[in-house]
Amino acid sequence: MVQAVEMFLVGEEERHIKGSGFDGRLYTEMRYEIIGALGGQRFDADLETPYGRDKASFLVSEQTHGLGGAISRN
Repeated sequence: MVQAVEMFLVGEEERHIKGSGFDGRLYTEMRYEIIGALGGQRFDADLETPYGRDKASFLVSEQTHGLGGAISRN
């Protein structure tokens, strides 16, 4: 999530990510989407894990931009 917020703040479209138990690609098409009452820029991740390939999608809210600490918990 931290990587996606950083990408959102600087306008980056793609980044290689690696963590404990996964390796992959985090990317965005800079699209705004809404899920229920929440809206934000959509991010997708293609991941390789010890259990195989996986995908994830989530939103980063514009409320994060310039407010609070490194990650806003809005």
